[in-house]
Amino acid sequence: MSYSTLEKTFHRLAQLGHAEAMLSWDQHVMMPPKGNAARSKAMAELTVLRTEILQDERLSDRFDEAEQEADLTDWQQANLREMKRSWQQTRAIPKDLVEAQSLASSECEHAWRTLRPNNDWAGFEPLLQQVFDLAGEAAAAYQDALGADRGYANAYDALMDQYDPGTTMSRIDPVFDRLKAELPGTLQQILERQSQRPTPNKPERPIAITQQDALARALMSTLGFDFDAGRLDQTAHPFSGGVPADSRITTRYDEHNVIEGLMGVIHETGHSRYETGLPQAWTSQPVGQAMGMGVHESQSLFFEMQLGRSRPFIDAIAPMVRQHLGDDPAFSADNLHALYTRVEPGLIRVNADEVTYPSHVILRYELERDIILGNASVKDIPERWNQAMSDLLGLDTRGDYRNGPMQDIHWPMGAIGYFPSYTLGALNAAQLHAALLRDVPDAAERIAQLDLAPIFDWLSRNIWQQGRFNNYDDLMTQATGEVLNPDYFLDHLQSRYLSA
Repeated sequence: MSYSTLEKTFHRLAQLGHAEAMLSWDQHVMMPPKGNAARSKAMAELTVLRTEILQDERLSDRFDEAEQEADLTDWQQANLREMKRSWQQTRAIPKDLVEAQSLASSECEHAWRTLRPNNDWAGFEPLLQQVFDLAGEAAAAYQDALGADRGYANAYDALMDQYDPGTTMSRIDPVFDRLKAELPGTLQQILERQSQRPTPNKPERPIAITQQDALARALMSTLGFDFDAGRLDQTAHPFSGGVPADSRITTRYDEHNVIEGLMGVIHETGHSRYETGLPQAWTSQPVGQAMGMGVHESQSLFFEMQLGRSRPFIDAIAPMVRQHLGDDPAFSADNLHALYTRVEPGLIRVNADEVTYPSHVILRYELERDIILGNASVKDIPERWNQAMSDLLGLDTRGDYRNGPMQDIHWPMGAIGYFPSYTLGALNAAQLHAALLRDVPDAAERIAQLDLAPIFDWLSRNIWQQGRFNNYDDLMTQATGEVLNPDYFLDHLQSRYLSA
């Protein structure tokens, strides 16, 4: 059977992907600096090998034959669809471009680790220019090969589709335009209300990293992370990686900012629970993978924002916080809630509250979109960044490249088209949370007791175990009763910040 042959091919690709994921984790977390050049070549070679396997001309006949097989189950048919989608994407760009992208992103990302602390935009710009140039070449190739079938109106649509299948500018722009129109007014109302309340207390002393790490591990266990099948480490930019059977979470701690490290850990644990909760029977097949980064981010933001910053959860973990960090007045439940729901425009995206966070994403989306479409260039980034930060959040970033356009790892590593996923994830998370409350009416009481199994069971049934069996719209419709609707996110902000 041709379908069985294809399954074996994709099983092999999954094993190579496993090796690549672990090499990437090591490169970001533990590899000594002088190992980067050799590691970059090794990972580029792995990428080329996977590309060569998928570009085998014999696969075309295999797909034609498999589509005629009448005895495939529903999951096998969905897997065949996803295998073909992956095969078409890989065939769309030449392997020399794949290799060039891998090498350029490795070089840029490795240099970024030194250039960012030194605020060295001049040294960073040419490396980033190369990454964007190659991304533009790949986007054009995707559009030429797949645009007619997948509805790409332009090259940037082709890039977004790599991260969120089916997402296009025509779908995102109306949503982002609405957020740009409504969030500034909401932000001002929240800031005005906050100004009438006492400023929450910050810890009286720096909190040792060892104490924060111990608390983070306790919280991860509470959230169902299995330390026999995963790790927590520290790195320059938090991420969740590895594979479903070996989950790797990273975070960064700051002795003067407990919120950053702990909420980062809760966020990445959400990513991990999604990956480890995917259908095990399909682990090595495309249908068993996550349903795009917008859904992936919905899980991390469900954990961080909907669950982690909710009053019942904060009340429940306050004794744990004091146990690990000390009996500081800042760690009372009331003060922790005020700290974790404090709204304040800031420079750093990963530290942003959920009200201002979409502005950080929209800024990046519009910049990378315009560069790919030829309406801006990499050299324009600092000026446009500062203008957008001023317009959206009233902040000045002139000359502060480290906390401005150099703060994220995504562009250096070539993840162009990814940023919209974060705000799509926030919208999805709010909608999923509303559906959860309808289906599990006592969810708040359960959370207050840290009886989280019903919440995780609901997510598992509706999201995790679904893999890529359905497309994005069908997944959200089955879980919530409708396709993406930004009303839930805006209602959530009103409820948490202006009604409570």
